[in-house]
Amino acid sequence: MAMKQRLRSLSSSTIIDDQEWHDNFKPSWGPEATFLYAIPATVRLSEKGASQTTHTLQDTKLKLVSEGRDVRFARFAPTPSLTPNTLSLQKSRTVVHLEHGIPLATPVQIPFKELASAVGSGSPMEKSTWELASILFDKLRPIDFGSANDDKYEYRVRKDLLTAFWSSICTEDAHQAVAIAPTAEERALAHLTANDLVKACEVLLEAKDFRLATLIAQLPADQIMGEDMASQISEWRELCVLSEVTEPVRALYELCAGNVCICEGKRGPVEDQAKTFIMSQRFGLDWKRAFGLRLWYATKSEESIEAAVKQYHDKIQSDEPIKPIPSFAASASDDDDSASREDIHWGLLKLYAAAKDAIPPQSLADIIMPRNVTSNPMDSRFAFQLYYALSHLFPTSTDQTKADRLSHDFATQLEAQGEWFWSIFILLHLSDSDQRCKAVQDILGRHASDIPPDEAAFPFTHLIADFKIPAHWVWEAKALEARSVKQDYALEITYLQHANNWTEAHSTFCRTVGPACVIEQDYEMLEKLVKGFDRGADRISEAWQYGD
Repeated sequence: MAMKQRLRSLSSSTIIDDQEWHDNFKPSWGPEATFLYAIPATVRLSEKGASQTTHTLQDTKLKLVSEGRDVRFARFAPTPSLTPNTLSLQKSRTVVHLEHGIPLATPVQIPFKELASAVGSGSPMEKSTWELASILFDKLRPIDFGSANDDKYEYRVRKDLLTAFWSSICTEDAHQAVAIAPTAEERALAHLTANDLVKACEVLLEAKDFRLATLIAQLPADQIMGEDMASQISEWRELCVLSEVTEPVRALYELCAGNVCICEGKRGPVEDQAKTFIMSQRFGLDWKRAFGLRLWYATKSEESIEAAVKQYHDKIQSDEPIKPIPSFAASASDDDDSASREDIHWGLLKLYAAAKDAIPPQSLADIIMPRNVTSNPMDSRFAFQLYYALSHLFPTSTDQTKADRLSHDFATQLEAQGEWFWSIFILLHLSDSDQRCKAVQDILGRHASDIPPDEAAFPFTHLIADFKIPAHWVWEAKALEARSVKQDYALEITYLQHANNWTEAHSTFCRTVGPACVIEQDYEMLEKLVKGFDRGADRISEAWQYGD
């Protein structure tokens, strides 16, 4: 009996839940990227219900208020600089040609150094990304090799360039660490995380630690020095004197030994114990400085960039707790997805190392995702630019399905902010010709009112000349506007005649305009429209002579 009551109660609860689900207002997307959703009245009356604005979506002033719920309208938060100089530069180097009568955009490889130079002062992260890509992937000039242009020195030149670059992006954080470091040795270590050997030695000399300053001045250590330092640390551990050495001093000696990860301690009696610690965790390093230690001190001077990348790549899967998370994700307290994000600088390093077979192959589309390059995962602009700038270099690492999704997302973002002309350019990168045709025609239909009916005027002339858009696509979009918006069927016929769509023009003429002109005795308009069919006389169906 109790079981039957329980099942009856469960069935009743399920029916109520189903009814509530069916009566619920389902979130949906409306015109011009407008998001429609509903909130219960209890939420509206609460303090948090006053605004549902986030950094991604913002409520509009329009809302439908009822007793039980409010229907609200939200749009994407405006994104600054959706069409920066770098995108204009890429557009100018893109070749548009016809594929089966449908325009297709094919980007041409641009030196990353040019793209870095085109970035404004307000985008330091973007500029540094292009600069890193230039160091790793741009073709080196003979002057970069000195007097001889010998490819065998290329890896040394790239490593020198990367060393200088990486020092520059770590300097600010290193200086902040120096300011709060309690001891001279810890301040010296902080300077070393930006590869500033001079400042590190100066700090140690001021503290009268001449022995350690002499050792630090010899970094990066060669094999003999590294083995000697490792032997010294091991001897301290065996003699139970490691506990008498402070952790910053131990870290500096480990650095001289080429170890930048785990500083092994000592177990035993309390007076002999020394703590085991991970250098990056103990001294609060971010991933860039943790990788910098490997680039400068854990690899030999004759080793290449990919050796340091492989070392860090292997360590973050085992001992290294500091993962390459973007700085904007690490500082976002409300970002539950931050652990799965990966800094784009690390992504570029992985692509370079994978091309040298130092680490497993990498997916270009997975590395260059919006959530990895910007704090706003709905902003696809920079990810789109990076993908098509790098796709020429890594054709086997591309994913056309994800690339098309990136193009769709960026085009939607542009159109939502009124940049429909740029949106068409982005959609020309779609790989499937049918999707490309439909997507472009849809945008032309939505923005036909912004296009004057003159093939010599902007933007009509640019659509035809720059984007190779067939003129009849534009005229058909204008005809659709004349029919559905203006309800001017005579103008619709005129536009259809310009588009050489004689069958549709004839159908509209016979169904609507012709009879209306006869009834209204508007013979002038009737004559004008009939003469418009003269240009298509050779393609007019024989059935037309019978009015079919």
